[in-house]
Amino acid sequence: MVNYGRSKGCVTCKERRVKCDEARPECRACQRLRLYCGGYKTQYEFRDQTYKFRSQSAMVRRATQESRAYNLRPLSEPDTAVPFYLHYYARMGRGDMSSARGFYEVLIPIYCSQRQDSALSLAVSAVASQVLSIWRLDNSPRPQQAYARAVKCLRRTLQDPHEWGNAATMLAILSLQLFESIVAIYGLRPSSQIHHNGAVSLLPFTDAGDDNNSATAYIRQFILHTEICSAIRQGRPLQTIASSWIKSHAQFTVPNNPSAALDAIGVSVARIQARHLKLGLQSGRVTCSPEELSKCIAQTRQVDQELLAWAQCVPDYWHPLQLTSECNIDPSIPLYQSTCEVYPSCQIATIWNLWRIQRILITMIKLNLLDATLGARLSDLQCDGMSWNLQELAELQHSLQELVDGVCYSVPFYLGNLNKPLSIANFADPTIVLPSVHFLGPNGHGKTQIHHPPQAAVDEHRRHILARGPWHIMVPLSRLLALCFEEWGPLIRTSLRQGQYEWIRDQFLRVTILLHINPVVGSAHDGGGSLSKVSDTTSPDTMAENLTTGVRKGAIFMSGP
Repeated sequence: MVNYGRSKGCVTCKERRVKCDEARPECRACQRLRLYCGGYKTQYEFRDQTYKFRSQSAMVRRATQESRAYNLRPLSEPDTAVPFYLHYYARMGRGDMSSARGFYEVLIPIYCSQRQDSALSLAVSAVASQVLSIWRLDNSPRPQQAYARAVKCLRRTLQDPHEWGNAATMLAILSLQLFESIVAIYGLRPSSQIHHNGAVSLLPFTDAGDDNNSATAYIRQFILHTEICSAIRQGRPLQTIASSWIKSHAQFTVPNNPSAALDAIGVSVARIQARHLKLGLQSGRVTCSPEELSKCIAQTRQVDQELLAWAQCVPDYWHPLQLTSECNIDPSIPLYQSTCEVYPSCQIATIWNLWRIQRILITMIKLNLLDATLGARLSDLQCDGMSWNLQELAELQHSLQELVDGVCYSVPFYLGNLNKPLSIANFADPTIVLPSVHFLGPNGHGKTQIHHPPQAAVDEHRRHILARGPWHIMVPLSRLLALCFEEWGPLIRTSLRQGQYEWIRDQFLRVTILLHINPVVGSAHDGGGSLSKVSDTTSPDTMAENLTTGVRKGAIFMSGP
């Protein structure tokens, strides 16, 4: 049912589902939170009845209808790629701005403010076409054609220096990097970093924007987030531009945002990891003095304490709710150790897994440092009262085990009982079961409260998990496998429970099946050459290693662990 009525709030407040004071030209709620205020326009509201549709075409048509609520202008493309993309990826599951990364949360209002032929509009069209092409299981050339048009338009736009600090320009660059990353993952090849480097190079110009009353701060935070994540993945320091910008801005995170606060700690994680590799401490190789070794020990302890403090400061309702097989979980859902942890959204769950991966890296560095110090003179390693012993070794291994368990417990939340390649028809498939916590949320004071939302909200939460879940869990699972396959492999494998590596491997392979990422040989390691299908005799370990290597290279400039 459509209702043409007078606006009862700004576009941004309606997206956040909060009360708007309708102040002009920008509401006070958006000003207080430093959000982009989308303005006041006639809204078109639709009652959500998607669950009644069963065909693929009906699901896509529904996304087109609901997209009108965002004031989308008429689309030039003949299909419904952009409404589908904005509905299932940019809107669903993003009501809590405290978990905002800074890309999808501001994409809709800024996209709506742009001309159809702008760089951002064309970049979003390219990404949307690629995403819908994956869901439709086709190989249409339209995504690449749209990408080429967007790049051409962006080059023209960047000829104007006034566009360098523009939020729409930065979102266009980030959208093109996302397109490149998706294509690279499906090709199991390294992702080009030209767009990522371009976004980082614009950081100095973001200070000139209307920062306080726009989305610029969130977009800048997303650029820093992806740079921090890629630096940790590559074991390198942050790029000079990003590092210099952070040093010149003592407080670079957006306020009241735990995700941004975790990124601030991630800067130290990247720095410690790069220093650890440079000093040759990996696998116990010692090429530094006892003083340098003691300094590394002190730094890792400090960062680990900061990560532990972060977990104590997040809102209470962010903490996972642990369920066991005794809680009437559907038996068709694969569980690890009969346990599942559920979260308010994919976004919050993924932030927790990013936190776990950062702590895993710090813990492994501490284990390596312990291994190195066992061969050194203990009298030289008493700096700041620190001494390493076998008890601490046991504590570190126990901590590592609990962190890996936490990632495993989150898998059912993302995947439920999904076991076949995904298609649009899954959004209306009643046989798909997902353990959800749609009734768990804040009570206004940061505490957990049980909610009983209408069926439409329950269905939306379910579609949110279906659209985003496999993508969100693919990255942390691939990270754990990469650690097992790399030089640190023996260290982490000896800390896992019996059969845990095999369970993680099988869940990762399950994700690649769901997302139609085909296993290949002869390309994952060399980054080029022809692709060939694996044979029926290929072992699960070989298949997982090839896929992990390819996925990690493709996703290196994406958000996440």
